[in-house]
Amino acid sequence: MQFIIADDHPLFRTAMTHTLGQKFVGAEIEEVGSLPELMSLLKTGVSVDLLLLDLHIPEALGLTGLAQISEQFPEVPVMIVSGNDNPNVIHKTIVIGASGFLPKASSNEDIGSAIDAVMAGHVWVPADLPDPVASEVDDLPAERIATLTPQQLRVLSMIGQGLYNKQIASELDVTDATIRAHVTEIFRKLNVTNRTQAVILFSRLQVDDPQHQPM
Repeated sequence: MQFIIADDHPLFRTAMTHTLGQKFVGAEIEEVGSLPELMSLLKTGVSVDLLLLDLHIPEALGLTGLAQISEQFPEVPVMIVSGNDNPNVIHKTIVIGASGFLPKASSNEDIGSAIDAVMAGHVWVPADLPDPVASEVDDLPAERIATLTPQQLRVLSMIGQGLYNKQIASELDVTDATIRAHVTEIFRKLNVTNRTQAVILFSRLQVDDPQHQPM
């Protein structure tokens, strides 16, 4: 068996590696700590039976990381592993392409059951998961967002923060013309005509990280 654990917390990766090693003796396990690392690894064509993906891995920008993986590597089964147990977030991940959602507080028994189910081709979510709110999960713009390049996603994220083109150009150390070109291409790919519409679409794939909430 071959697994990838994508999480920026070394202690969690170590714990999950130990759990997988006990259940799947002889398993090969790769570890990465950010979305760019993960995408680089997947682009090498590495064989993987299951990707265990932290929902809030650095540079994932909410659910956009999952959307990119589902679009570019549809053959890779993905199990989201997260401390965020919001039911609508869980349903969104499944709609976008995840094969399962495993809360980080799960017992070793639940981890084993979840992985077995996903490896057998089933979708696994926590028991007694409430039904989704239709307005939250219908018509998610995941496929359109996934067509954006990493730089275009950074630009879109900064637009969502209220930055103007000149400010974005300064932050990314590029020219205003480059940012204008990115914005034009973002609008085209998202099929929108202005910044507000683009931000609204982008916001539908954003989720709060429960570990980084303001006090």
